[in-house]
This record gives sequence, structure tokens and C-alpha cells, in this order.
Amino acid sequence: MLAGALVAAGPAVAGAVPPSGATLRAALSAWTSSHRQTSALVWRLDRGGPRPILAYRPDVPRRPASTMKVVTAAGALIGLGPSFRFETRLYAGAGAVRRGRVLHGPLYLVGGGDPVLATPAYSRRFLGGRGTNLGRIVRPLRSQDIRLVRGPIVADESVLDARRRGPRWKSSYRFECPPLSGLSVNENFAGDWQGGYVPHPPLAAAERLRQVMRALGVRHVGSLRTGRAPGSARLVASVGSPPLSTIVALMNRDSDNFIAETLVKDVGSYRLGRGSTAAGTAANARRLRERGILGPGDRLVDGSGLSRDNRLTASSLVRLLAAADADPTWGRALIESLARGGQGTLRRRFTSPAVAGRVRAKTGYISGVSSLAGVVTSVSGARYAFALLMNDWDIAGARATQDRVVALLAQGAGDRLAPLPG
Repeated sequence: MLAGALVAAGPAVAGAVPPSGATLRAALSAWTSSHRQTSALVWRLDRGGPRPILAYRPDVPRRPASTMKVVTAAGALIGLGPSFRFETRLYAGAGAVRRGRVLHGPLYLVGGGDPVLATPAYSRRFLGGRGTNLGRIVRPLRSQDIRLVRGPIVADESVLDARRRGPRWKSSYRFECPPLSGLSVNENFAGDWQGGYVPHPPLAAAERLRQVMRALGVRHVGSLRTGRAPGSARLVASVGSPPLSTIVALMNRDSDNFIAETLVKDVGSYRLGRGSTAAGTAANARRLRERGILGPGDRLVDGSGLSRDNRLTASSLVRLLAAADADPTWGRALIESLARGGQGTLRRRFTSPAVAGRVRAKTGYISGVSSLAGVVTSVSGARYAFALLMNDWDIAGARATQDRVVALLAQGAGDRLAPLPG
């Protein structure tokens, strides 16, 4: 178990009396008495096994919003492994020939579904410096003293399908996620500093490659186009992504929709040979149902939680978090990917010194939905997994209730609470 996954914020104040379990239950019932479209569950992760101490309709499926990313992360970490790395490859056509410092023939840039392939400037500003450096794929050309490439650059995105948006999204959600592709640079933003989206992701990646080549002293004369690399092409260079554990942390801490939607397609591609959202969600659902985590009412439609057709229960999310706590082979990466209090999407929540270091959680928000799921350690060391899914238009009230419940858990309100029956 991951008893060390949360760092205590400091010892309890001497002589301080923790709030009562009745206070904890009252905090939730004050909300649910008039906001019934809620699914809530808290398990205390006791040594003898998890015990439910707080619940409200935990098995009723609700829209999860971005807490769906916890499921996407689990599916990817279990299916591919925390150390998995995506490979972007550069090939030369079989007929390409070198004459002096000039390479004559086509180059093929083949995407591996890497969601964090980026220029250094974009990586520093938006990915914490942990993106995959596109420039590394050009360095072998430069080191071989090639100074000019004459021929087309062909961009191959075929590892994933060419659907640019998630299924069943509202039209306005095109502003919530850049266009998707198996070959993307800078998450398909048009510049190093974000802004608009590129109109054609693989061609934009080919143009980025040409710019990087030029910056490293390798000129290119020829067209940019899309297509598939032939089996006869010769590998020139490749660049590997950071490990999947790092990518999942980038996704969850700032709730990155582009990474989530790319990862769910990646699972479909690498596990089933079909790089589609439907294949990825099916693979994740099957794997998590086999482990007894998802229930019959859960419905995975996309990877990010933007679709209003997604459904999860609080029970399923809590089972997932408890399973992660019990299995460090993939669970450590999942739990450590969640934002701490005062960090990422929690930058303005759980910021007090007494709570901040005790909480790791994933937020969720779409219109009419506010959710929070994660783990918390109390001042006495008791550990909890929780999920609070509010499908209600009172977003401020929902967040206040979430914050109150989690803060009370951190202060020890659930430590001596008798488990619920059943």
C-alpha cells in the first residue's frame, strides 16, 4: 500500500480535538438534502481492508466530467505500463541516396501517438520542460554532415485514426481540446505560445520538422504532404517520449484534455490495433471490469470526460483509487499523478498548511457538473479514498461541500467513525 504517497503537512496541533464523525456526515447531508443528483462515497483504507464510512447513492451513475481522466490514466498505466514510451520515427525512402552533403529522396515522419511531442519553447512553458524534444530526431542528420535534403517530407499519422474530436461532444467543445492526431507537435497549437489550433495536424508537424531542420543547419527543398511510410523505408532516427507515468501526471494535474483523448486512442492502437476512441474506451472498460472496478452502469465514451454521455459511479471511482493504493506496480504512478492541494487544478483549493500536503485529487467540471475524486491522509495517518460527483447547477455549493468533506477527513473526522453497514 502507498502509505507514503501523501506527505504529511505537519503534526497535529497539541491538544487539538479532531472534528467528529457526525460533523463529517452532516457536511454531506446538508448538501444532499436538497441536491439529490449526487453520488458520493468515502472508504477508509484500513489495514484489514477498505471500509465505507460515508455514502450517498454511491451506485447511481453520474456524469463524471474530468474525473474520467482517472479512469483513462488507470487504463493506460495498466495496459501499457508506467515506463512505456512513445516513439516518433524519421525514415528515408528506400531509393534515397546521398551525394556529398545532400540527401536526395523522401523523408517520412511517422507518429507514434506521442501527446507531448513539442518544441523546446512550448515544452518549457506548458509542459514543465517534460515534453518530447522534436529537435532530437534531426540531430543524426546533422551529425552525419547532411546539410540539404531534396525531396518531400511525408507525415504519417496512421497510428491513430484521423477523427479530430471526441465522440458525442457539444460543438463548443472544439475550444476545449485541440484537434487530435497520431502525429502532433505542441498539442496542435499553432505557435510556441498556444493561441489558435493548426488546421491540419500532420502537415503542421511536417512544417515543424522543416523548421527544426533549418535551425540545426539542415535545409530542405521539397513539398510537405501526408501519407504512409512504406515498409521498405530505412530508419534514420527516433525520439522517445518521457515515460507514461510522467505523461499521466501532465494530464491529471492540469486536466489536459488533449493528452487524455490521445492516450485513450493510444490504448486502442497498442492493445487492439485500432487507434480509435471507441477501441481505447472498450479496452479500458474490459480491463477494469475484469479487475472488479467498473460496474454495469458505468459508460466510457471518451478519455477526457467532456462528453455528457459518460457515466461513472462514486463506487467505481473509489474502487479504482483503492486498487491503485493496493497495487504499486501501476497505482503509485496514478496516485502521484493527482494534484496536491494548492497545485494544478487545485491551485486555489486545499491551500492551508494543515490540509495541502494531505490531499491528492482530480477535479471535474462541465456545465451542470462538479466532481472531485482522490485520496487523503488524516493528521493521525488514516488514509481515505473518496469520490464526490455532483450533477447540479449549483457549482459553488458543490465545490464548497467537496472542500468541506475533504478538509474534515484531513483533520481526522473519519478516523473513529464506525463503518456503514452492508
